[in-house]
Amino acid sequence: MQRTDSHIDQLLAPSRYLAQDDDQVWRGHRFIWKLADTWTPQLTAWLKPRFRSDGMRRLKPGRFRDLCWDDSVWSDLLGRCLVADFDYHAAALANALDHAVMRTFHGCRTDDAGSYFQDGLRVHDRTVMTAQVRAIVDGSQELAWMRDRVDAAIAEIENELDPGRLYGVADDAVLLKHAAHYMIYGSEWISAVLGAAGRRVLLDRGVPTLLEIDLPLGMSSMQTRTELATKMLREWTRQACNRPDWSAPIDFSFCLRTDIPPAWIVGHSHPAELRDPLEQGRIYRSRVVTCAHCAPSS
Repeated sequence: MQRTDSHIDQLLAPSRYLAQDDDQVWRGHRFIWKLADTWTPQLTAWLKPRFRSDGMRRLKPGRFRDLCWDDSVWSDLLGRCLVADFDYHAAALANALDHAVMRTFHGCRTDDAGSYFQDGLRVHDRTVMTAQVRAIVDGSQELAWMRDRVDAAIAEIENELDPGRLYGVADDAVLLKHAAHYMIYGSEWISAVLGAAGRRVLLDRGVPTLLEIDLPLGMSSMQTRTELATKMLREWTRQACNRPDWSAPIDFSFCLRTDIPPAWIVGHSHPAELRDPLEQGRIYRSRVVTCAHCAPSS
């Protein structure tokens, strides 16, 4: 019993000076998924009064559970400790997160990341993207064969999901590991229009770029926040029980229907080595790892 009490004290200590059971703990709070200490104390404070009187005893913080990090059993384990069921608290947390700001990431290919810091990140505009395709084809001798069939190539791409939308992810590691083609080739739609025979010309344009975006979660839908809240509650439970020295990866995307203003873009980097999912996972090594925005002035 004394050991359990000690683990409970360790769990609660980082949240001691935060508001308890108050959505205000999330108002304006900025956090990064893979840095658990940027959000687990806030979630502990938010959860603490929602525990049953014997909830912490049921949870048994510090007692290792042999479960995979993404096992839904983490939800069941936490749900047994709370005054209402897990789904109720996931929805309540989703409401509270409306006021928080989360670090997210977007992959692209550009020769000047400064354009994003100046103009922001725009949703997919099919007219603008079509003009870019034509400019790429017209400017490439290698694609001369394609100049008379650009319209046909565009018509072959049956994708009406992207217009008016843009996407970001919660974990840069997942983006780098599983969706690096956004950084290797740039726009997925343009790459698809050019096809396997034509997309290699994109490798001579720009630099693989990873943008960091502080996204106000109020810009996402309630459904998206509920899904995020579910993952946060599960990971909090795993952290509380197993006390791992690593954060679980999160394969989680945000679909936005509005442009991202420059103020939300807080950083960028240029990965030098990426695994290309369009080339059977072959390693792509960029010849250039700086852009006009980050290159030292002469």
